[in-house]
Amino acid sequence: MAITKKPLVHQMESALQKFIQAAPDAPKMAKPVREPKAAEEDGVQITLRLSKAQLERLTKMAKRQGIARASYIKRAVFLQLEGDEAK
Repeated sequence: MAITKKPLVHQMESALQKFIQAAPDAPKMAKPVREPKAAEEDGVQITLRLSKAQLERLTKMAKRQGIARASYIKRAVFLQLEGDEAK
């Protein structure tokens, strides 16, 4: 099962607004204010291979805790790094 990114709604909305404003009869509007990027948008995407059994366990635990699999993985990596660096 592949993990896919959600569509970037802000980019689609921005492109739509640019298209509308480019029309010859478009009303003159003020430029929209850009929202600052979230810290996670500055992250790097990686590919991770897991066995089906590991993925099922991961999904089950993330669901039990009410968080996304990606959040579960990020937390696990964070906790492991913190423990290793403390040694």
